[in-house]
Amino acid sequence: MSFSLQRSAGPALGPLVLAGLAALLTGIGLGRFAYAALVPGMIGEGHVDVAGAGYLAAANVGGYLIGAAGGGRIGRRFGTVHALRGSMIGTVLALLACAVPFSLAWLIVARLVAGITGGFLMVLAAPAVLARIPAERRGSAGGILFTGIGLGITFSGVVVPLLADLGTGPAWAVLALLGAGLTVLTWNAWPGQPVEAAASGAPAAAPQARPRLMLLGVAYASDAIGFVPHTVYWVDFVARDLGYGIGMGGIQWSLFGLGAAAGPAVMGMVAQRIGFGRAFVLALGIKAAAVILPVLSPSVPALVVSSILVGALTPASASLAAGRITELLQTDRRQQAWAQMTMLFALVQALGAVVMAELAAATHQMALLFLLGGSLLALGAGAAEIHRRLLDR
Repeated sequence: MSFSLQRSAGPALGPLVLAGLAALLTGIGLGRFAYAALVPGMIGEGHVDVAGAGYLAAANVGGYLIGAAGGGRIGRRFGTVHALRGSMIGTVLALLACAVPFSLAWLIVARLVAGITGGFLMVLAAPAVLARIPAERRGSAGGILFTGIGLGITFSGVVVPLLADLGTGPAWAVLALLGAGLTVLTWNAWPGQPVEAAASGAPAAAPQARPRLMLLGVAYASDAIGFVPHTVYWVDFVARDLGYGIGMGGIQWSLFGLGAAAGPAVMGMVAQRIGFGRAFVLALGIKAAAVILPVLSPSVPALVVSSILVGALTPASASLAAGRITELLQTDRRQQAWAQMTMLFALVQALGAVVMAELAAATHQMALLFLLGGSLLALGAGAAEIHRRLLDR
């Protein structure tokens, strides 16, 4: 796939797309998702207690919101390339700091920094890459780019627990070393100057496209809440509520991770054929059905289908949303719009997680969470379809 990118638009595009993948793998995959797998070891070694682990998670989410809000300004002030390189270095240093847990305050600062730099990378990397890709190749390019998030989820679900057996200090150091290697390998792959919309083959945005991005924001926000049950309660739901045990729960989470690694590339090819607008609607609709499926049919085959599809469409939805913004807006407005969407996504997801936690505590019925999540995703698919039809007119 990378060969086709190079052949159609010059030899620099393949390395550029892989640089974007590396940025999201470092900032989101390693900087955010790997933490969850290391929490039990950190508690067992006495570095934090349960409450402290929650403070670290909150610090990371707060940092991510800061990074999403300020990433565009940082990119304009220091230049996108310098901001991307600096953010990858910052993530590596934050991971390395976690390997030497001097105190809870030290770890909170490290997780805050990892959240900020992850937010910067999420906001800056996708527009920097997609703006240089010809319109007919953006689907496959975006799929490769956002595979970085899926690889991070896979890494956190499968590989990180093996590293944790060596102790959390060495495990954090290995993550930092991997991030450092990715930073070095992609150092010279970033574009040297901004690219105009005409150079990327993107049509100029219609004057009314900007206000109607509110509908796209509604769809993306619905997605942010809709898959919370799978990312927070899925293993416990399979193990205890459905009675399959923790072993089956672990298998389902591994399948979720494998789906996340493959999903963006698959949906990228779909978007290349039918367009980002239709592909985004399709992804949200399938995801809604997959979230509700285990409630309607709690059999093992249904659980496998649900794990793989929701896993696949979790990072793929971000890829499709970024691609949709790229094809609708001119170059100078894409980064700002994507930053706003990223910030909205993170904020709504954090609030949604709190609401679902309260609902679970009040009802003790996890099935309700999956029904709610699927319903919100269906709402998001409807909003995305209305948005698409309005713009098609």
